[in-house]
Amino acid sequence: MLAACLAASGCRAGDPADAVVLAASSLSEAFTEIAETYERSHPGAEVVLELAASSTLAAQVRAGVPFDVLATADERTMAKAWRAGLLGRPVAFATNRLVVIVPSDDPGGVRGVEGLARPGVDVVLAQPAVPAGAYARSALAALGIAEAVEANVVSNALDVKAVAAAVALGEADAGIVYASDVTPALRGSVRVFPLPERVSVRAVYPIAVATEPEHPVGAQAFLDLVRSTTGREILAAHGFGPP
Repeated sequence: MLAACLAASGCRAGDPADAVVLAASSLSEAFTEIAETYERSHPGAEVVLELAASSTLAAQVRAGVPFDVLATADERTMAKAWRAGLLGRPVAFATNRLVVIVPSDDPGGVRGVEGLARPGVDVVLAQPAVPAGAYARSALAALGIAEAVEANVVSNALDVKAVAAAVALGEADAGIVYASDVTPALRGSVRVFPLPERVSVRAVYPIAVATEPEHPVGAQAFLDLVRSTTGREILAAHGFGPP
C-alpha cells in the first residue's frame, strides 16, 4: 500500500523492492500514480512517498534522513546534493512551464501576468528558495515587473501547491504555478493564463538514486519506472512535458 510520511521521522519499509521517494510537491499527483503502478507490479512492496518543496527535501537529504530516490523541480537544487556526494548522477525525466492562475470569478480583474503588477492586486508566490518561486521571479524580472509584483505579494507560500490552493480558495487575486498544478480538481476554481513565450521558463525535473540507498533494488526499479514509457505516459497525463 502506498504510504506517506515525513522523511525526517525515519519511516522505513522492509521489502527489498520497497522505495523511499522524496519528490517535489508539484509531482504529487503524477508520482502518486507512478507509485501505485510500481506497487502493482511489485506485489508486497511499498513506496513511501514524501512530497515537499525541493528546497525542503534537499535540506532533509543534507541532514542525513534515509531515502532511496530524490526528484526535484529544478536542476540547481539537485546539483548541490550531487556535488555533496549524496546522490548518483541525476538525469532529467520531465519538464514543466509556468502559468498565472486567478480565482474563477477573477475579483482582481487580472487578464495575464502584467496584471499582477497593478496596484491593489493581491498576489501569492512560492518562496524564493522554492523552484517555482525562483522561476516565477525570473520570468517577472524578464518582463521588467518584478519589483511591482513583489510589492503586491501578500504571501510567500512554502511550496507551489500552497500557491494553487490559496488562489483556488480566493485568498489571493492571482498566483504563479506550474501548468501541471492546474489539476482536474482545480480547473473549476481557477482561470489560467500562459506566460508570454519570450519569458516562459522551462522547468527541468531531475531524478537520482541516493549514494547509499536504503533499498538499492527498489530505488533503481522506481527510477526505471519513472523513465519508462509507462512513466512518461503518466507524467504527460498530469501535464508534464518530455525532458
